[in-house]
Amino acid sequence: MTHFTHYCPLFFALIVLTSPTVQLADEPPYITTKMPVTLLSANDGETDVLWRTTPEGLIDYHVKTKDSFTVIRLGSDHPPVSKTIYGTVPCSIAGTPTMAMSFDGRFGLITNHGSRPEAWGPLAYTESQPLANADIQEGDLARQELAPPLSDMLSMIDLASPEFRVADRVLFEDHPVHVLAHPDRNHFVVGASRFFYVFRVEDGELIEVSRSLHDKGYPCFWINPTGDRIIATQGDWRIANEPTSIHWYSFGPDRIAHLSKVKVLEGTDTRLTPDSYILRISPDGTKALVCGNSSSGSGDLCDIPIVDLTKNPPVINRVIKQVGDGVESFAFHPNGKMAVANCLSKFNNSIAVLDLGADPPRVLYHLDAGGIGQGIEFTPEGDKLFVGSAFANRIEVFDVIGDFDLRKKPMFLKTGHGHCSLTIGPTWSARSE
Repeated sequence: MTHFTHYCPLFFALIVLTSPTVQLADEPPYITTKMPVTLLSANDGETDVLWRTTPEGLIDYHVKTKDSFTVIRLGSDHPPVSKTIYGTVPCSIAGTPTMAMSFDGRFGLITNHGSRPEAWGPLAYTESQPLANADIQEGDLARQELAPPLSDMLSMIDLASPEFRVADRVLFEDHPVHVLAHPDRNHFVVGASRFFYVFRVEDGELIEVSRSLHDKGYPCFWINPTGDRIIATQGDWRIANEPTSIHWYSFGPDRIAHLSKVKVLEGTDTRLTPDSYILRISPDGTKALVCGNSSSGSGDLCDIPIVDLTKNPPVINRVIKQVGDGVESFAFHPNGKMAVANCLSKFNNSIAVLDLGADPPRVLYHLDAGGIGQGIEFTPEGDKLFVGSAFANRIEVFDVIGDFDLRKKPMFLKTGHGHCSLTIGPTWSARSE
């Protein structure tokens, strides 16, 4: 005991100095980035029902919070500048935790759909505003205060306006799940339950370029860096145990065409589950990571199947085993070696740090993160990692040290209630026009 007491001050000093959450003395007392960037967080008020109960201990199915979005400006010489707007843009956590921003940072695009999984139960809405497409009257789309939670809608936000006004809205006859900016910098792709849509922006309005019919189910998709191919996980996640499949498409502004189904190569120790949904293509376009299971609670540590995009047709021929109890989303570091995965859980969420340069690819370690992890993005320079949490209503920040070392910062960025997707892009400037 005497020996321990003698070294106790030094022992705790070392803990403080080496703790990954300690703010270093020469750093500013706020979060900075090397270049100006904008974070766009979509926030789903329906996430209330994931943890709120009645006084009797039952699930409270009444939705009491409006959907919102949060815009956060970061730079090298100022504290974060943040603003959350409630009730102008609907969004749903039932989908994929990534949306779209124009390459100049001028516009942000967010989808919403009226489809809900069976497991969510009988949601009850108390808002007096329109609830679904059928409730929207002539002239409503021109209003700013319009966020029908069960609408099938694409909203475009003008990130150059001080109030972040909604510049345009489009209604769909099917369920739009996901939107991404195309690498050609001129188009946006929307994946919906029956069609893939292509849009462009003209004079601040969304113009539909094409729609391509498919019969594969609700898509989560990613576009390869050259812009000529799309990979999509598809199925009907509204129905328990409905099979999921992966598909490979060609892209042209006038038509998105199905090429092949992506299969698991015989002898590869993995499989797709009904909850295999979210995926992402690496920046070099050679591979895609797939969530082996995007829902938690099973008790199993699910896989990350890896699609080899250099093959024709692409095939799942590698796997990272037992990564987490539900994997939700991915981000790739610019160094080409490190990727991170959100391991989904309400209270003990974590992120897994992956070594993609190893043969075979492997998990290096896990770090604590806020519950129900959703959006996850690196800065373009790779010096910071942002991880959104629906449970904590925040974006947590990690410093990147070297190739694989992440250090969680003590400060974080607040979002509106129920963070459900995260998009990162440049901060718009009039000089960029």
